[in-house]
Amino acid sequence: MPEQKLKLLVADDHRLFIEGLQFVLKQDLKIEVAGFAINGKEAVEKCNSKDYDAVLMDVHMPIIDGIQATIAIKQIYPNMKIIMLSTANDLVTVTNALKAGANAYVLKDAGSAELIRALHAVNRGEIYFSASIAHFFSKNGAPKTTKEYIHFSENLITTREQSVLRLIAEGFTNQEIADTLFISVKTADTHRKNLIAKLKVSNTASLVKFAVQNKLI
Repeated sequence: MPEQKLKLLVADDHRLFIEGLQFVLKQDLKIEVAGFAINGKEAVEKCNSKDYDAVLMDVHMPIIDGIQATIAIKQIYPNMKIIMLSTANDLVTVTNALKAGANAYVLKDAGSAELIRALHAVNRGEIYFSASIAHFFSKNGAPKTTKEYIHFSENLITTREQSVLRLIAEGFTNQEIADTLFISVKTADTHRKNLIAKLKVSNTASLVKFAVQNKLI
């Protein structure tokens, strides 16, 4: 079956960036930039008011961010294709985006050719990751299947756990973590144990090493 034309909503809070994307993407006859949004709330509203095939979504936007917007859109339109476009290349942000339902994650420092490849891949029903983050999901650098990366994202650490992780990496004891975050020592210890279990490491030292290697802190 020939690839159908992709009707695209571009959501980004930088108008100059949007204008640049429009110029780049209009060179491809299989992609139609059919609308724009400057924040996550507007992206959701525009999906409700007009038919689109996909949203090219910035992660960090005002009012509601791209991840929350993706969750809202996917709840109403589960077949909508979402391509995240961001400068963030850390494991937590990427897995948050995938858990929200994103079909692709492309870094903003990628060239226009890679972005267009990603859009075509998603239009064919595939998933796509920029090469520099694909290693999060398999040992050989190739993206895993949808089932595998959803399973991986179930082990996502929470915002609170990430705060605890930063303090652990700085050498804080459970008591110091508790005092800093205004939680009990028992809760701090529970967060530490949960992090070790979720990230499948054996102790605090290996937890810190994993966090540094995967840019979690």
